[in-house]
Amino acid sequence: MTPFCPLMVDLQGKPAVVVGGGRVALRKVETLLEAKAQVTIVSPTLQPELLQLVEAGDAVWRRQPFSVDVLEEAWMVVAATDDAAVNAQVASAAGKRLLVNVVDQPELGNCHFPALLRRGRLTLAVSTGGASPRLAQQIRDGWKEQFDDTWTERLERLYQERRKRRASRR
Repeated sequence: MTPFCPLMVDLQGKPAVVVGGGRVALRKVETLLEAKAQVTIVSPTLQPELLQLVEAGDAVWRRQPFSVDVLEEAWMVVAATDDAAVNAQVASAAGKRLLVNVVDQPELGNCHFPALLRRGRLTLAVSTGGASPRLAQQIRDGWKEQFDDTWTERLERLYQERRKRRASRR
């Protein structure tokens, strides 16, 4: 296994393409929207929750099967169909120029989504390197009690204090 570099990436305003219209695609779209990416969904059909996001103007829907041209402006692509051959085609088309996540064949991509827990400015991420996403989710769920909602206020207070200290040094 290639060791991955844990990294927080600024996706704000970056074009991200999600190929697929099902439940897994929905989770990836929600994560990308949370990061303020410009999301385009490529799929002949969408499950209702994805359609709601499109109708609300949160994402764009290209109602078609995957084709290479949908990647022209992409910065990142997620292959999240229920067809392993299509997912492999997406990874191959993206080549080495894009961040690529292949949900069912992580070895075909160059990045993956860890299980996340967010509490305001606090982000905890855990990955098993594709060995067991379920275990990563269980670890994340175990953190929920330890890192409850009080961390949101606590970190915001620390952030404001740090800003004041830095401003006073100028």
